[in-house]
Amino acid sequence: MPMDFRMKRRIAYMRRNRCGVLLVALCLFVLINPLVAGSFGAVFLALGLVVILMLAMWALRARRGTLLALGLLALFTVNAVAVDRLGEHWLRPATLLVTAMFLGSVTAGLLYYVLDWRPITTDKVFGAVAAYVLIAFTFASLFGLLQQLQPHSFHASPVHAPDEHLDWPTMMYFSFTVLTSTGFGEITPVTRMARSLIIIEQVLGVMYVAFLVARLANLYRNTGRHRP
Repeated sequence: MPMDFRMKRRIAYMRRNRCGVLLVALCLFVLINPLVAGSFGAVFLALGLVVILMLAMWALRARRGTLLALGLLALFTVNAVAVDRLGEHWLRPATLLVTAMFLGSVTAGLLYYVLDWRPITTDKVFGAVAAYVLIAFTFASLFGLLQQLQPHSFHASPVHAPDEHLDWPTMMYFSFTVLTSTGFGEITPVTRMARSLIIIEQVLGVMYVAFLVARLANLYRNTGRHRP
């Protein structure tokens, strides 16, 4: 089989399964993020978020108007992340807010795509997992925003936060433990608003699994009715 033909088949598979490419990028971001630190870690965080935003825009199969609105929001997000990385830390709350808004919008778009009444495909399965990961990313940004507004919203062991400040990777880890109801206990909420956000994320995590299982069960039930 010629090399160019195999390459074209792989590209075609990636185009059919755009959510799979997004999921791979999200997993690589989670795995590589702990390996970088210092100023390079900040650069990697900014570039990683930019790549994820671009792949999310590519994966969303939405109308032109929706993509235009998300594209403008993505530009604001990239600009806010760049400004924050350049030392304008007073804009960090706005950066986290815009990032959370964009990630939440992309998550909603993926859920709309995954939970519609069309047949389940491999790309939709990838999209369901990617949306689950993006829920955790969204709440990690919200936790970071809350920490900027209320510096002592969370209490963590000295191993996780020697200076009583949780960075974004730690917030991401904490968000995944909340979403999956793991609850290791080394990071705990202190303020009422922090507890409220955690309650919402826990409820969304349970509801997401319930809705997805119900969607699949209803699909198989309808498929069985149409069989001869």
